[in-house]
Amino acid sequence: MITHIFFALTASEMGLSPTIIALTVVSSIVFIVGFAKSSRENEYKKLMDSFIERKEESD
Repeated sequence: MITHIFFALTASEMGLSPTIIALTVVSSIVFIVGFAKSSRENEYKKLMDSFIERKEESD
């Protein structure tokens, strides 16, 4: 009776080969790392821009 509650397909039943799964995992990791890196760079750029603006205003 409890087995009717849970339903899942294996990767092979969905037509996913180990190559496709590996490619998906690698692509996901590359995306997350790239997003984090670009976000950090944008933060630093905004911080430097605001610092330069303050310095120019005080001159």
